[in-house]
Amino acid sequence: MNSVVIIEDQTAVREMVAQIVQSEPGFEVVAETGDGQVAYNLCMELKPDFIILDIMLPGLNGAEVLRRLTKHLKNTRVLVFSGFQNAALVRDLLQAGAHGFVEKSAPLSELKKGIQVVANGGSYFGPEVAQFLREAIANPSPNKAASIDILTAR
Repeated sequence: MNSVVIIEDQTAVREMVAQIVQSEPGFEVVAETGDGQVAYNLCMELKPDFIILDIMLPGLNGAEVLRRLTKHLKNTRVLVFSGFQNAALVRDLLQAGAHGFVEKSAPLSELKKGIQVVANGGSYFGPEVAQFLREAIANPSPNKAASIDILTAR
């Protein structure tokens, strides 16, 4: 049985994702939260097998939650489920340890596929994110200024 933590700040979306996860055989939602800091603490306590993670969260943002968790929970699989995506963000999340990314504009069938593939050890990307990845590979930007790495704290 895969233990799952859902981290999503929009209550209705979080409840919908929980229902989808519970309907999948072999999955059990062990915690849900909409706050990044609470999510980090819950995951450190529960050590789930699988996390569904939004990016835009109060407290800690999803990318920071992911960075912190991947240092401690090496075997936990993470699927990002977010309405906010761009090439730099996808790259940052993959480097931080995400195993997949499904955009909220995708059909629910994509979320279900993503859950199954990532939980079984694979990587999965929704259609828009896959397009970002295809473009990044086909047309690598030599312009380092386009990278998220140049952003300062300010």
